[in-house]
Amino acid sequence: MPKPRHFAVLATSTASAAQLYAQLEDAPTWCLWAGPLITRSQWEVAPGPDGVGGIRRLGRPPFMVREQIVEADPSHHHGYRMISGQPLRSYVAHVHLVEVEAVAEQAAHTSVEWAGTMVALIPGTGWLMERLLRRMIAGFARRLAAAEPT
Repeated sequence: MPKPRHFAVLATSTASAAQLYAQLEDAPTWCLWAGPLITRSQWEVAPGPDGVGGIRRLGRPPFMVREQIVEADPSHHHGYRMISGQPLRSYVAHVHLVEVEAVAEQAAHTSVEWAGTMVALIPGTGWLMERLLRRMIAGFARRLAAAEPT
């Protein structure tokens, strides 16, 4: 059985954690900020009142993925798992937003920490899938950090 692979990326934003979280939790706006791999984004199932349980459908047809929101702590933590759309099993990711106060010459900012774990569906491709996901998620994190609040 293939072993789980892990990755983590960091980005920094001048936006507040609340502004960044609002972008993350709003599936229809992903196509506005996530970049060229996400040209369509929508809710397939709306999340519950606590923000959990929603299923978003994202991608560039015909390569769409379905992700379910599994954890929601507004302005702090957004967790999801992939249901379908990639040759992966057990893909789970967490986005932590941490506001950092101004210190000396460093301005206040929000740290975007996006980490995931997955198991490749095809044995022997774990290293490749990890590399591709790390690159893709790094792009999402950078674009989220730079996005204008909606």
